[in-house]
Amino acid sequence: PLILWADDVRGGQVWRVFTWPLANEPDIWTVLTIAMLWYFGRELERMVGRVRFAWMLVALAVVPGLVGTLLDINQAGIRPVQIAVFCVFCVEMPDVRFFGGIQAWVFAAVIVGIEVLQLIGYRQGDRIVLLFVSLATAALMARSFGLLERYPWIPMIAGPKRSRGKQRKRRGGNAVVAGPWAGSEPAHSKADEAELDGLLDKIGAQGMDSLSRSEKARLNELSKKLRGR
Repeated sequence: PLILWADDVRGGQVWRVFTWPLANEPDIWTVLTIAMLWYFGRELERMVGRVRFAWMLVALAVVPGLVGTLLDINQAGIRPVQIAVFCVFCVEMPDVRFFGGIQAWVFAAVIVGIEVLQLIGYRQGDRIVLLFVSLATAALMARSFGLLERYPWIPMIAGPKRSRGKQRKRRGGNAVVAGPWAGSEPAHSKADEAELDGLLDKIGAQGMDSLSRSEKARLNELSKKLRGR
């Protein structure tokens, strides 16, 4: 009842567009996939916030679901969502080291490559399309939520936010005046930047797990503070 059967969706069972990631076989690989989604999803949630991360997960279900319906590609299982979330984390923090000192971006490329080869081996080449649709959707959502800033070629879905330093009108006339914040520097210092650089260097050298709970909280706080720059 949860699987994305394109014919059934076109027949009126539209819930399948949302529910196909929930249709998983109960085996050890499903457990590992969900565990990875939880771990790296938790890190992304700290970066973008709970509501925005929830919207990202919704988009990762709906967009590939609609594409699968249009192209008559059936789909089930949470693995494409997990791979997309993992890749966003690795691209946002490419210098983080995993097993054997492998950089995150290399690890993500290997994971995607293995998944593509498996789908080809299972004669499910059409699902490769949905895999890359998931990756593109995750990239667009992450870019729109303030991540992946080092990749300006990735388009943003949402328009630019209004600057808090916009000029305002006086109540008594048409003259435009600048607020007290006009021309001021953002509310952060070079000390904040230095502290953030130190935390990122530690992650790059020893991995995310090397940070304590307080250091991870501080990393999230500094990231949000400096992202508005």
